[in-house]
Amino acid sequence: MKPGYKKLFIVMVALILVACVATPSQSPTSTPVSAPTILSTPTPTSVPTILPTPLTSAPLEERLLAAIDVKLPDELVFAKGFIWVKTDSGHVVQVDPATNSVVGDIKVDTTSWQHDYCQGLGTDGENIWACSTRGNENFKTIDVVRIDPSSQTVTATVEVGKIFDQYNMPFLSNHIWVLTDDGSKLVGIDTTTNQPSPAIDLGVRCFQVAATSSSLLVTCKLDDLILRVDPESMQVTERRTFTRSPWNIVATEDGAWVGLGNAVVRLDPESLNPVATFTSLPGDKGLFATKEGLWVRLDEGFLYRIDPVSNQIVEQITSDQRFYNMGSVIVTSDAIWTTAGDDDLLLRISLK
Repeated sequence: MKPGYKKLFIVMVALILVACVATPSQSPTSTPVSAPTILSTPTPTSVPTILPTPLTSAPLEERLLAAIDVKLPDELVFAKGFIWVKTDSGHVVQVDPATNSVVGDIKVDTTSWQHDYCQGLGTDGENIWACSTRGNENFKTIDVVRIDPSSQTVTATVEVGKIFDQYNMPFLSNHIWVLTDDGSKLVGIDTTTNQPSPAIDLGVRCFQVAATSSSLLVTCKLDDLILRVDPESMQVTERRTFTRSPWNIVATEDGAWVGLGNAVVRLDPESLNPVATFTSLPGDKGLFATKEGLWVRLDEGFLYRIDPVSNQIVEQITSDQRFYNMGSVIVTSDAIWTTAGDDDLLLRISLK
């Protein structure tokens, strides 16, 4: 055999031997993922479906304690013994439950264009945090302001460029959390220093945020995702596919509740897997969760309560004599509070 052919023959034999010895497990390894994000499996779909058939029903007129005049009321929080209302006219209004009357009115929007406003309200338990629009009709941006309840004044303005759509600004790990940019960034505002933290890149456009005992849950309806964010590591730790366009979200330590256009879905707080689906309950705005239940505020049907122990709709408060458009809702120790923006009303309703 000629020397050139001999070399070629040896090379070919070596390649054949390698191919015969190799097993599927010896195929080239994939490039390690540098990001710490864990991609979850698709959301299971075989969960109980519950129709809006409450165990009990009562007319609003029998439970209504007060109807308080507030111009264009929207988001609500309870702090320092008072109800605080963010209005679409650019104010934060303080309501005293002892008298069912307005006792404070703080102007937070500074825009010169009267049709510009923003959505967003939160509390750290000591202070009120609200969105604040500034600019004019050609250029505007949304800041976050800190309000001292005692002096009823704005004590700090944080220029973060908050998105318009975020309703609730939750408090966790000594920070108020807001979505910025186009919703693809999450920023924590330190409630001690009033300084924003470095932005967490979510990778997708998101709209609403809720806090559990140790993490933040973020809905990204355009990409059918729910994200879990660790506030300590400042990382997205889980991306859960949720193919029904999740919009609003609220959470307690016992679970999370996601509002869709035509249903509310309860999620397991650890796995984020659906536990139950409550159909025909649009949950895109008025949701409020406690250990005792989830309250769902609607246009039609007005108000429902879901028991988290039995996963049953145990109560409905109806409003047959008058239509109130959908609004925000919160629950205190002795009352339910809900807004009706088109009616310029804040309603106080008995718990029983």
